[in-house]
Amino acid sequence: MVAKKKSVARRKTAKRRTAKSRSTKPRKAQKPGKSATKNGSANRPSTGRSRRGPRSAAQRVGGLLVMLPWIMQRKRVKITAMARQFNLTETELVEDLQMAAVCGVPPYTPDALIDVFMDDGMVIAEVPLVFSRPLKLSTAELFAVTVMAQAAMQLPGADKKGPLATALAKLAPLMPSGADTIKVQLPKTRYVKELLAAVNSGERQEIEYFSPATQRRTNRMITARKVFEDSGRWYVAADDHLSGEDRVFRVDRIESLAGTGVFDQLREVRDDELPWFSESLQQVTLRVQKSARWIVESYPYISRTDNADSSVDVTMSITSTHWLGRLLLRAGNNVKVLKPREFKSLKAQTAKAVLARYQSASTEV
Repeated sequence: MVAKKKSVARRKTAKRRTAKSRSTKPRKAQKPGKSATKNGSANRPSTGRSRRGPRSAAQRVGGLLVMLPWIMQRKRVKITAMARQFNLTETELVEDLQMAAVCGVPPYTPDALIDVFMDDGMVIAEVPLVFSRPLKLSTAELFAVTVMAQAAMQLPGADKKGPLATALAKLAPLMPSGADTIKVQLPKTRYVKELLAAVNSGERQEIEYFSPATQRRTNRMITARKVFEDSGRWYVAADDHLSGEDRVFRVDRIESLAGTGVFDQLREVRDDELPWFSESLQQVTLRVQKSARWIVESYPYISRTDNADSSVDVTMSITSTHWLGRLLLRAGNNVKVLKPREFKSLKAQTAKAVLARYQSASTEV
């Protein structure tokens, strides 16, 4: 107990010393024409790679999940070296680590917080004391962790012999009686593994793609740039050589795929660069009532505003008026177009077109 109190007191003292040194220590002036020094480059990007817009909370948390194990393994690393390693500016890195330093588990005492701090241009991290204690899970927690881990092991690219698989094997004997009969099976989508390989190699793929908006199948040549899952469906962001544009395709609508032997230069696509967030696409703002909240949960959007009456104003990009008309028809009176003006009557127009099609079909019969 005495050793534990001394360890906690030492970390608290170090953090106070770090905060004081960062707020009061004057920064050396930089001479014109020379690059920033290791202690004076807080606002300089660590690499030449550009990044547009602020980082989302998901990006920051995702980055910390990678950075924290990395720094805990090394114990002490220079701020400049760590910023360069993770392609961040030093300011961004410091902000993320300061956020991590106040995260932990109940009761949020110093020994339950993530033990990372900065001192004299160094990032210093230790394994929190809470992680050195035996982990105790309730039956419900054990079950939830096991089910989620089993689902993760079925994702494309999962390491069947990696740390997660080893942890699952250790948890199996602890599961309640009869739990071994529960199997998690994710729906499998064709071509996900092939497209992941194409992203890494840059090889062009020839695909046959079905578009429900036009009810047509087209043969296309694409260069896959990013494969990702969203709301239970797999997508591929790719260079579409047919249209000459960047497009996002639903993988389950690809009916055939074959490599061409032609290789393009590799290029990484970030989430904020995905074509369905592109400003070049038509945008629409909808007022979605509570009973049609599935629209907000099922489709990507650019922005949203929660209203006092539980409705949501959501702005999203659309690829065709046909798709938007069908969406408005499905939602009925629970969604209304706020802007642009030309789409306010689209629901009624779509309903008339569908009715006319049914009437025409019944007449032919």
